[in-house]
Amino acid sequence: MKNHWLLMTALGGGLLCGLGAGFLWMSLIFNAPSDQLAIMAGQDEPGTDNQPKVQASVKPVIKDYTHLLGDSLSPSLLESAVQAKHDWRVAPGTRIILVPHHLVAAREIVSLISAVPQPKRVYLTVPDHFGACRYKICSPMDLTVDGQEPWPQNQTEYQKELALSALAPIIRHVWGEEVEIVPIMVWPEAGEEVTRSLSDLLSARLRLEPESVLIGSIDASHYLPAEAADFHDRLTVDVIKALAYKEVESTEIDAPSVLRIVLQAARDLELGRVTVHAQTNSLRLMQAELSQDSTSHISASFSPGAVQDQQNITLLLVGDMMFDRNVADRSARAGSMDYPLERIRGAEDRFFKGQDLVIGNLEGPVTTKRGAPDKGEVDFMFDPKVLEVLKQVGFDALSQANNHTYDQGKVEAQSSRLAIAEAGIKVFGDQVLDDAENAMTMVERRGRKIALLAFNTTDNPLDKQAAEQAVKSALEQADYAVVYIHWGNEYQAKPHVSQVDLAHWLIDLGVDAVIGSHPHWMQSVEVYKERPIAYSLGNFIFDQDWSKETNLGLVVGLVLAGEAWEMHLFPIQIDKSQPLLLTGDARRLRLEYLASISHENLSFQIKNGVIRSIK
Repeated sequence: MKNHWLLMTALGGGLLCGLGAGFLWMSLIFNAPSDQLAIMAGQDEPGTDNQPKVQASVKPVIKDYTHLLGDSLSPSLLESAVQAKHDWRVAPGTRIILVPHHLVAAREIVSLISAVPQPKRVYLTVPDHFGACRYKICSPMDLTVDGQEPWPQNQTEYQKELALSALAPIIRHVWGEEVEIVPIMVWPEAGEEVTRSLSDLLSARLRLEPESVLIGSIDASHYLPAEAADFHDRLTVDVIKALAYKEVESTEIDAPSVLRIVLQAARDLELGRVTVHAQTNSLRLMQAELSQDSTSHISASFSPGAVQDQQNITLLLVGDMMFDRNVADRSARAGSMDYPLERIRGAEDRFFKGQDLVIGNLEGPVTTKRGAPDKGEVDFMFDPKVLEVLKQVGFDALSQANNHTYDQGKVEAQSSRLAIAEAGIKVFGDQVLDDAENAMTMVERRGRKIALLAFNTTDNPLDKQAAEQAVKSALEQADYAVVYIHWGNEYQAKPHVSQVDLAHWLIDLGVDAVIGSHPHWMQSVEVYKERPIAYSLGNFIFDQDWSKETNLGLVVGLVLAGEAWEMHLFPIQIDKSQPLLLTGDARRLRLEYLASISHENLSFQIKNGVIRSIK
């Protein structure tokens, strides 16, 4: 087997970064009390003695790196941030902090850095936003490997990195010019092997240097309305608090690699006491609510303590999705199967990232074969390429419990289920069958099992005995059970009494949430026995252009945390089969309308866009 090598050596804060692609094994060996580090890397050949193939040792050449760091912070902004800083405190023994580099949050950056006692050395780890590094990690230190310097760095590139030029002047202002700043730039998508090696190195340096600190810098959610960013940040904060570095890829942030390095190092140093000092959003800080484009910020410190478990599971649920008729025609004219999702997916598909599960109702079968007589405008069949799009943007599970799944007959309905599964998407629910095998799917995320159940009562009565057994089976196997049900009367703003009775019955059985679809309109929301119900999400992707309400739907974000929960409300508008998140006054008016059709005791929370349990 061909070997690939990565050499990374460091001493006294020195860091050498080499070619990171292709290596499968890396370890750090520290020989105390010598002030010398050796990094060994290599891929073992089958049948060898598992010894590393390459070892490099270096002695440091410590210099002043200040001249390498740019300065993008105006003196007036810095002074304003200092004057307005929060009086924050960090726990004793804090060795790592996490700050944004988005200068809209300069007050929070100054506040957290000011709360930490002045160190002698700062390892400042930031994303390489513009690809300045030729390798996956770079730092402008003078190093020698076997007496040579094989990878010289272009020092001017460090001055161009916005995160360094934002944070360095704050560090110098707060802690003084004598503090040594060791800048480290990391590709945002650098892999686990690379980040593991760097976190090992930094952990070793912090153990050796009791007066040094590590600052990691990330900006959290990007390019989304503030309310969507808030929901995504619920998962990110949970991952941070639990030092869950293996789950970083689930978060919606700008630099997963940097966060992974910080969390790995914090675990290595047993810094399990995590304090989140602030969560802010650029749109709120600038008092600009109309924009679809925000950046959120998380400021945290890490001090000695036990690591806590992850607490939350987050689910994003959308309404009915129909990809036939005018939706198919519009996609064909646009020349893209992605057409319906182009406006809501956001830059880099970020709306569909940042939660544990994305779930929707697929309102018909995926098939190319007509298996039943054509019923005209209400006879649906979807191009299988739709599944590629849904998988690519981030859908994890699709319900087939609706009144159109059998439009092409039972054989094609079964074929549709197989196609969804083969696309790597969980499928649950059936038009007729309510037993556990057909109604339920089980998903595991971040150490928790979630049972998804789907039922359809629009064109046949619910088999309550089978449904009850399915729910009981779910509760026996899962930490959470969520029901997504197709029911009710079309074009009604309030649920029929049969919907209310059925929702209450399901919650009495023990499910954690009930989410409805089918009426094509958004319907009221309710809390029953401390469990959330959304009676109808309305349309998500459809072609019912002929009325206002059929073009206004709801997306729900659920946060489940033991007995506690949150339901985030995202009103949408549908324009020519393209859903779009509402912001500003349009969002406010829709939430006010939802409050008006729901129970008055929820009015305040609905208008604020989040309903929370009292536990």
